[in-house]
Amino acid sequence: MMGGPGRMLDQEVIKPKNVSATLGRLVSHFRPYLLVLAGVLVLLVLNAWVQVITPRLTGQAIDCFVTPAVVSGLAQTAAAGADVENPAEAVPQAAAQQPPTAAQSNCTFADIPAGAPQEEYLRGLGRLVLYLIVLGVVGALASGLTFFAMGWTGQHVLRTLQTQVFRHLSSLSLGYFNRVESGDLMSRITNDVNTIQQAMSFALVQVLSGVLLLAWLAYSMLAANWVYALISLSVVPFMVIATLWFSAQARKAFRKTRLEIGNVNAELEESISGVREVQAFSREDANIDSFQAANAANRDANVRAVAFTSALAPTLEALGYVALAIVAGVGGLALLRSMPIGGTVVSIGLIVTFIGYAQRFGQPIAQISIMWTNIQGAIAGAERIFELLDLN
Repeated sequence: MMGGPGRMLDQEVIKPKNVSATLGRLVSHFRPYLLVLAGVLVLLVLNAWVQVITPRLTGQAIDCFVTPAVVSGLAQTAAAGADVENPAEAVPQAAAQQPPTAAQSNCTFADIPAGAPQEEYLRGLGRLVLYLIVLGVVGALASGLTFFAMGWTGQHVLRTLQTQVFRHLSSLSLGYFNRVESGDLMSRITNDVNTIQQAMSFALVQVLSGVLLLAWLAYSMLAANWVYALISLSVVPFMVIATLWFSAQARKAFRKTRLEIGNVNAELEESISGVREVQAFSREDANIDSFQAANAANRDANVRAVAFTSALAPTLEALGYVALAIVAGVGGLALLRSMPIGGTVVSIGLIVTFIGYAQRFGQPIAQISIMWTNIQGAIAGAERIFELLDLN
């Protein structure tokens, strides 16, 4: 994560007054780059598809290749040990006599008939592994190109905004500059623009990809087995609650750090600018004690903020392990007892698929919570810039 979650949480949450109007004007600056944005959308969908299809194909590797290959090998061994005249023909005949399994209804990558030689299953497994490697490369390229394209587009939009602001400031009367502090103008030109840059090049992509991935994962899980899906997603509400609580506490703590660092700077400024008076009245020790108190308060505030920020990831990771335990425990128990879940017979591949789905749920939830605040700040920053451009 760019700068870590702490950097995103360490921002003043200023909510915009008129979101729709500000977004409308901001979107108008993106119209020259609609083709690039369409490409970004395609890349987002492609990356989400790769993350969703990978667990499904991993489950198929077990259900459609590994398990049948083992069964075929055992059948060949048994046929050879029983002195069958033609073991190659005996294996398909024995497999045909077996009832259909859950593994046979989960195969979409390749259609290998039941009882095929073990070598055919191994060749199919090799093709699937190669396909998964290609998917991983495609997903990585799609993710990298998405951030590059959004960063490129964002930089061009920001260049236009900064040029417009500077040109507009140059046309304002001298009376305006007498009424408005230069620090506020510099803040609008630099800080607000930087906030927009972070949102457009990173936060917006994370939120969109996170929402798309969560929706796609939930749909895939429910489509595969809705009862098993609801059991697997039972930990998600706790993830959401933990993310919202830790994020809120971290933002409060970071607001406290900004207050305390302001006190430290004030102590420094007063002590340095008034050093002659301090020495004249022998107040060195008193000023040192005052600065140490302010510095200690700043330290404690930062430690508290870092504590909340650092606790978010381990908490979500622990809840993720709980989700994995639920998926593996419920699925394994149903498999061992030959007990269907939601009317579907559980296979090892289905359990592996749901484990892969569960592993992908925690990170997008944290990303959306943290990055959404950054997007709110960017909209507020754009609103401040547009207010400046509207001045006559």
